[in-house]
Amino acid sequence: MATDVATELTFAGSPKDREAASQVFKALAARGRFMSDNAPIRVPVAHVAAYLDAQGIKGGETKVRAIAEDNPGVFLLQGEGDAMVIVTSKAGRTPVLAEPPAVHSFKQRFMTPKPKSAAPVIPVRERARIDERWTTLVIDPSLIAADTDYEEEVEAVAETIAEIEQVIEAIEPAAELELEIEEVAAAASPSRTITSPVITPTDVTGVDDVELATAIRERLTSDPRVAVFGEQWMMEDRVPRFSRGDLRRVREYIQEQEQPLTDDAIVQDVFNVRVGSPDFELNRFAVNFRLSREKDFEFVGTGNQRFWSTTGLAPIGTTRRKPNELGSDYRYLLDETPAHIAYRSVDKVDHILTFFEFAHGLLPYDADLQRLLPMPVEDGQRAAVLTFECPQSYTTYLVELRFPTPNRGGFVLGLDDFFSENLVPGAHVTISRTENDGHYRVEYIAESSQSERLLELEERKSRYVFRPTTFACSADPAMLLTETMFGRLNGEKPLDEKVRKRPEAVVAATFERVGESRDGNFSASFATLLAGVNIERPMSAHLLRETLDKDDTGAFSRDPDLDDAYTYVPGTTP
Repeated sequence: MATDVATELTFAGSPKDREAASQVFKALAARGRFMSDNAPIRVPVAHVAAYLDAQGIKGGETKVRAIAEDNPGVFLLQGEGDAMVIVTSKAGRTPVLAEPPAVHSFKQRFMTPKPKSAAPVIPVRERARIDERWTTLVIDPSLIAADTDYEEEVEAVAETIAEIEQVIEAIEPAAELELEIEEVAAAASPSRTITSPVITPTDVTGVDDVELATAIRERLTSDPRVAVFGEQWMMEDRVPRFSRGDLRRVREYIQEQEQPLTDDAIVQDVFNVRVGSPDFELNRFAVNFRLSREKDFEFVGTGNQRFWSTTGLAPIGTTRRKPNELGSDYRYLLDETPAHIAYRSVDKVDHILTFFEFAHGLLPYDADLQRLLPMPVEDGQRAAVLTFECPQSYTTYLVELRFPTPNRGGFVLGLDDFFSENLVPGAHVTISRTENDGHYRVEYIAESSQSERLLELEERKSRYVFRPTTFACSADPAMLLTETMFGRLNGEKPLDEKVRKRPEAVVAATFERVGESRDGNFSASFATLLAGVNIERPMSAHLLRETLDKDDTGAFSRDPDLDDAYTYVPGTTP
């Protein structure tokens, strides 16, 4: 059985210095208690100084370096500055720091190239040498003169050449005669003339560019040999085709993402074609053209941002009202929108948010927004998915633009989170366009934080209540539904669906809710009525003014005592 023998060391210096050196050695030995006797124990000088300071020995790193310098046989300093360490061993001797032996490693084996092999020595090729006897050969002239066979062969060749020349002379006149016969026959036979039809070019310099583009588009669209999508054209036989399995994978991927996807995402994620590859643009056109021919897919994009949706995908936006019901609510926009709209002709649109828009997270697709947003790309396109970016909150929202139909108005849906997180009813909103016709910026005017008791719809009990609300945005005071101005709405239930469908009935109910009672009648300003009717249903200032001024029943009339105010007589609801 082996036991550890305590190392007796003698340190230099005063008693206090020896005590400090002993404390340093004990600290280092404790650090290397599981190491061998001669293994180097390294500890940063800063750590040792902190240890001595905890033991009541002052001096810091300077003290530790002095101890190491006074006891070179026990301690050793390595490094400089903050990286300096003090080294010792369990045996109390300065360890011998030897370089580690070079060992074989796979890294060295695989990373070190083999030396270039020396080229083999090519042996010198021996030259064929002529026998010296040929250089000294002596020919007897008498032997050459006696060789008559050679002379006879030369004479025979000369006779043969003369006969060939005679045959050529006899053939040349016959060839010239045959050529003359062919020329006469060609002159006697009637010549065949191919006449190409003369096409007179059409002068289009006086035609408007838009009309010319429309004519070209109609002509190419009606040609089955041409593949058409938007403003892109290609011969149909050159467009890649997709199998039923490819189309199924596209549909399943869109359903898996639970939102419409762009053609770029489909080409990259489903067909594994990367941006910048030679086939990327071709495959993207193939995706747009082939999916437009399939009934399971619906194009919901714009010219610069092509989104695709599929059947069974969850709708974007609120679930409080169905899109068809919202379209019926905004039907009045069909009468207020001009017949011809210049799409994307303005840079931005300012809008004041109503309670109805705030509650459903939408914006009306009125004439102003139509001049800002894009037109449909395809004939019969139902909707377009856009991206709205809010620079103030660093968020981007996927919204859906529902285009108007002959009996339903249009609207922009899917801004619920943006409204609830940043705005209140009556807030000023600005929508700006970008170079991409599918991407827009939505901003609001930020102000210092303030609190008000504002109107809310309590869905669980289906009633209106006022709750404390803190907001930091600019808002129109007339459209801000505070408890001070609209307190009588507290506890009221939303109007019945049959009542809210009729603008006149909604206006009459609003008079009773927010108007001032005067001799049994109700009086209210136009601004108050506009804010009140937009609680139950969307209504523009033009529609409200028309409803009040064109009433033939006498229920609504102007109030002569107030500026821009109206009076309602109960019991005579139109």
